Amino acid sequence: MSNRIQGRRRTVLAALFVGLSALIGATHPALAAEPMKLADASAIFTVWIKAYETRDAEKLMSIFDKSLVYSAQGEADQNFTELKANYVNYFASRMPPTRWKAIPKEIQTQAGLAVVVSIWEQRLRAASGAGELIARVRSVDVFRQSKAGWKIIRTINYPEAN
Repeated sequence: MSNRIQGRRRTVLAALFVGLSALIGATHPALAAEPMKLADASAIFTVWIKAYETRDAEKLMSIFDKSLVYSAQGEADQNFTELKANYVNYFASRMPPTRWKAIPKEIQTQAGLAVVVSIWEQRLRAASGAGELIARVRSVDVFRQSKAGWKIIRTINYPEAN
């Protein structure tokens, strides 16, 4: 990726972050004392992955704030309740035929908020381990720090070339 494109992407992320900080407002100083790290995001994504693999919608949704807005390209936005209902129905009807891997790439933090850019890879289940790659998704997740830990308040997902 060219330096120009990377610079533009960083500028857009910074602007998004500043705008969200202003929109949400300042958080309690004690909560904002420890900024989120990529390792923190990775641990949170691992909770989602394990919950997906065990079909545990309650645990899967534990990484999201109740104020969540979830966006995926080509689909209507969903709130927390709608997304949870979709997972409950999906898990009740079939075993997830795929495995997910999250690769956090970039993080910007300020005032109890964090914007994490990551790549998610979806693979078919295979007895040998790594199955065929069927999708790569770029995800932009906005986390807010609370007494309960970091929770996703906004997520935007769109496909990337495999």
